[in-house]
Amino acid sequence: MGQTTSIEAAQGAPGLRDRKKARRREEILEAAQGLFASQGVDATTMADIAEAVGVSQPTVFNYFGNKGGILIALIHEGAARERQHSKIMVPRTDLDFATLLVTIFSEFAEGTLRIASKRIWRYAEADTIRYPTTELAQSYQIVNTELMSALRQVLSSYDLTLHDGNPADVDHLVQILYDIWGGAFFDLIKSEDMTIADHRIALTQRLEPLCRMIFAPDFLAEPTLKTTIGDPT
Repeated sequence: MGQTTSIEAAQGAPGLRDRKKARRREEILEAAQGLFASQGVDATTMADIAEAVGVSQPTVFNYFGNKGGILIALIHEGAARERQHSKIMVPRTDLDFATLLVTIFSEFAEGTLRIASKRIWRYAEADTIRYPTTELAQSYQIVNTELMSALRQVLSSYDLTLHDGNPADVDHLVQILYDIWGGAFFDLIKSEDMTIADHRIALTQRLEPLCRMIFAPDFLAEPTLKTTIGDPT
């Protein structure tokens, strides 16, 4: 009996160690995220992070390698949590189409800021421009790709009708609209004082005139869904 207990304890030991390691890893990420947001990525050292958690500096290096590794983990894991907990964007017809687009992009902005603070996104944006082939830049691009995919999925549900009466090319439309939002989101993360409500107003000012130029008035006023969701465009 004692031998069995010892074996079970021995078998359970790695699981306990793994849980402790996972908790420590989360503590490091949380501390780093707070420091990055409050004092900036460049100003934060690995020693600062180690001190905030109460561990040695080599411990932090062992978990993540460097600050870039911490940023990558924050973006990857934050994006994964957003995918897991986000509401499925069910196509709606109770609003005009421009307002629907503003609502979708406002939700994008809120979710993105739940992943990381404005200060972290500014750093990631700049780092992507300076070093486009790094793993951090690739992680940043993955978030963009996933958001564009989500936008395409919801727009593909609508019977998109252009001003000339022809159906819209969803891929081109997604790229145009996403570029518009990208500029507005950059304005949002540049300003610590700008709120999501301010962001929504800016989006409305940009998207409403564009939608009037692109879409047929009847569709814009009362967007309709395809008869069969997922029909080819």
